[in-house]
Amino acid sequence: MITGTKTVRFRSGSTLISSMVAVAIVLIAIIGTSNFRYYTTMDTRRAIAKTESSRLALLLCESWRGLQGDLNYNPITVLGSDLAINEDDGPECPEDFTKLDSYLIQLDSNSLLTKTNEYHISYYVTLSWKDIQPGLRALNVVIAWSQKESSSEGLGSADKTFSLTIYTLTF
Repeated sequence: MITGTKTVRFRSGSTLISSMVAVAIVLIAIIGTSNFRYYTTMDTRRAIAKTESSRLALLLCESWRGLQGDLNYNPITVLGSDLAINEDDGPECPEDFTKLDSYLIQLDSNSLLTKTNEYHISYYVTLSWKDIQPGLRALNVVIAWSQKESSSEGLGSADKTFSLTIYTLTF
């Protein structure tokens, strides 16, 4: 004798718990992606500021060295047509160097050195020199800037510095 078989039926569909788990996973992925994009953008801006500071220091040192370390060197007259340069306060020069002058250089996305997204960075620059021996002079450039966005407190807000020293023969 065959007894009646009991058929087991499953209901198709999802439960409230599985829906909440799916929503939580999607939200975690969205928040993680937005955090990644934010921190990537901030790191990119910091990298741009550091790269531009080193380019600027090299530009100033090389143009000064091109004049054999002339103590009447003025980047406003030499580079003023290409860069926004003004006399201003600058960072301290190294102890054994003699300060030439300090400047404020403002770079934005339309300047000579930059080819990237829109931004505005104020660099505070101090030029200094030291005679190593007769006919040999060390030229030093110290650059300071702020990594904070739209910081307009002046040199006091600068939290990063870069220094470059090169040597030239003087006649």
